[in-house]
Amino acid sequence: MPSAILRSALLVLLSVLPFEPLVAQFEPPSTGGVAALAQELRMLGHVRRVLVIGAHPDDEDTELLALLVRGLGAEAAYLSLNRGEGGQNLIGAELGEGLGILRSEELLAARRLDGARQFFTRAYDFGYSKSLEDTWAHWPRDSILKDVVRIVRRFRPQIIVSIFAGSRRDGHGQHQAAGWAAREAFRIAGDSARFPELEREEGFRPWTPGKLYRSTRFDTAATSLTLAGGALDPSVGRSYHQIAMEGRSLHRSQDMGQLQRIGPSAIRLALLEDRTGAGGEPLFAGIDTTSGLAEGIVGRDQRRHQARVDAIRRGILMDATATDDRIIPGQRLSVAILAANGGDTELEVGSLALHVGAGVLVDSGHATGPRAAHALRIPPGGSDSVVQRIAVTAGAAPTTPYYLALPRDGSMYRWPADARSYWGEPFGPPLIEARLGFGDLGEPLVREAVRRVNDQARGEVRRPLVLVPRVDVRIDRDTVLIPIGASGPLRFTVTLTHGALDSTAGQVRLEVPAGWTQPEPQPFRFTRQDEREAFVFELRPPATLAPGRFEVHAVAITEAGERFDAGHVVVDYPHVRPRVMLRSAAASIVAARIELPALRRVGYVRGAADRVPEALAAAGVPIELLDSVALERGALSGFDAIIVGPRAYETDSALVTHNARLLDYARRGGLLIVQYQQYQFIAGRFAPYPLTIAQPHDRVTDESAPVQALLPRHPSLVAPNAIGPDDWSGWGQERGLYFARTWDARYAAVVASHDPGEPPREGGLLVAPLGQGTYVYTGLAFFRQLPAGVPGAFRLFANLLALPRGATP
Repeated sequence: MPSAILRSALLVLLSVLPFEPLVAQFEPPSTGGVAALAQELRMLGHVRRVLVIGAHPDDEDTELLALLVRGLGAEAAYLSLNRGEGGQNLIGAELGEGLGILRSEELLAARRLDGARQFFTRAYDFGYSKSLEDTWAHWPRDSILKDVVRIVRRFRPQIIVSIFAGSRRDGHGQHQAAGWAAREAFRIAGDSARFPELEREEGFRPWTPGKLYRSTRFDTAATSLTLAGGALDPSVGRSYHQIAMEGRSLHRSQDMGQLQRIGPSAIRLALLEDRTGAGGEPLFAGIDTTSGLAEGIVGRDQRRHQARVDAIRRGILMDATATDDRIIPGQRLSVAILAANGGDTELEVGSLALHVGAGVLVDSGHATGPRAAHALRIPPGGSDSVVQRIAVTAGAAPTTPYYLALPRDGSMYRWPADARSYWGEPFGPPLIEARLGFGDLGEPLVREAVRRVNDQARGEVRRPLVLVPRVDVRIDRDTVLIPIGASGPLRFTVTLTHGALDSTAGQVRLEVPAGWTQPEPQPFRFTRQDEREAFVFELRPPATLAPGRFEVHAVAITEAGERFDAGHVVVDYPHVRPRVMLRSAAASIVAARIELPALRRVGYVRGAADRVPEALAAAGVPIELLDSVALERGALSGFDAIIVGPRAYETDSALVTHNARLLDYARRGGLLIVQYQQYQFIAGRFAPYPLTIAQPHDRVTDESAPVQALLPRHPSLVAPNAIGPDDWSGWGQERGLYFARTWDARYAAVVASHDPGEPPREGGLLVAPLGQGTYVYTGLAFFRQLPAGVPGAFRLFANLLALPRGATP
């Protein structure tokens, strides 16, 4: 079948079949037993559909979702406007798009517990916003509304629950936008004159929900309906609150761990709009929950649940395993589909077949095994299988999330036209999945094809199938800043990973800007899959380098003339499904006029999602990372300065334990610079003199907000770099966060800034003498600016490293 025809067929298929939840897809096969059976039975025989709408991943009401699905047997979904890309990451290095992948998967992990579905709009989280007007400056209002209406018409909820009111008391401007969009979508989703293209181009007919509620967890006085979140789900013996808190704790990148408290727990809602006339209590009062059980999306959901009920009752297990998980274009592999009958009667399987993504062909001529995609009769206690050969077309693109396939338009993702059938889904469909049909049901059982390996320590490990380049190319840094006049060479490490089963040879090279000396290409030869080699290139800038930004690209060119210039970034943690995204092997070199102080050794305690030490080292600062041993008994006196990374007091227990040693180092004449910390830092009294951080914390979200020098002659603003207005230009996302609100008189507040309409925030850079040394607390967002190569941030940080010790003149 030609790929274009295959793609069209796949899009039609996906437009009528909702994605299967990822429950147990990466665990060995299981029916789920009596608990799963009880849940599937709850979903049958009625129509209850609820859509919850918020702005961010952590805005979800997991307790409400758990009660809706596991208590009321409702089809429920959470629509998050964005994927949380603008936040911080407590558990790893991902920020931006990588963090968005992680937080999307954390939402899916929570959905696997509560049983709800997950959707998104095209919005990219651009960072904290204090007003609705600022949010609409980043997100086109009509585009956000269209995306929300799309999900309403697609999911067809009878009830919408908005997490936010859409008013200023929601705080975050993105929260206000979510509240507005929920109300407006409720109003217009049934109007055929609004967004008619959703029906014309995507098949989503107008839909009019019956009720609109708002969560009152932030406004309990407005509550008109209370639901019992503390009630038990009898099939698992835990309350909906406990299940929800386990799901909440899966947001590990966001510091969201929760205790699973037993006893009463209230879910509070307020009725905002009611088209039924029946009022707000109980939740489904006035809603027809019986008609349409066999029609459209409701009928498909009912048939899917019935198929699962029958499979559990009859003891049906199925699996799909492939011979390889890292697949290159043009490669062939085998996929084994296995069905097992754990019941006591013969199982008649109507079909056992593969469904594949665009650009992947089923080569039925190479099918092996007893049967290939035919009806099977499996006796009690028996099994049967099909082994199918798969061919990947030569031009297939490497795997990446569909919403990252095109460059963003500002703070909005651009969704590809060929992904239209799953616009709004967390991710696209699996590369290959097996489907088992049996009986007279119209909905098959579905299982994603994976590679299964045996780890000697952990046992069975399952890996998703991904399309990879023949040669994966990664460069070791995104951005590097160099002071103009620096004499040393720039070193880039390019890592190649071989994706093919056969041999590949060629050359790897750096493509450099005009006027720069081209490093010599280096040969490579790989003879096995997953072979990896690193190549170091030295690059010297021109003698007359001017300030500016320059691009360097790493490229691997094979002997056959194929060019590869991108590689996969893997987002993989124990609590989520692994994902990959494709990233260009390109680096930016920022040349700027910066004077660095004379430094021999600078210690660094790495914080959360902290790439500052690499940025400083690339600029010429002699960084040494301090581990638990160094913090406990290392000779700290040999360091010119010690820097503590953002949120390090949360992520590094050795830092907490040995903080007194760092303060003693400063008292003896050292320089200790602490980047922004959260409330645990204040509660632990880790600073040498009292300071406080307000709740909510003071922050300046406008990256272009004016900055006032409170102490223009302070050393941090004059030497070795004279800090002026130009040094505050080009900052990204924010000026800073977790500024101190109050502080001891021994601290000197150096600069002030503020968002429009707010008083000056003066606690972003505090400097204090400490014995014979100096202590600095700064909420300025160096953790974003330094890795991004912002020259003014580097110049200011260089001045902090040059601060005099003791009393500041």
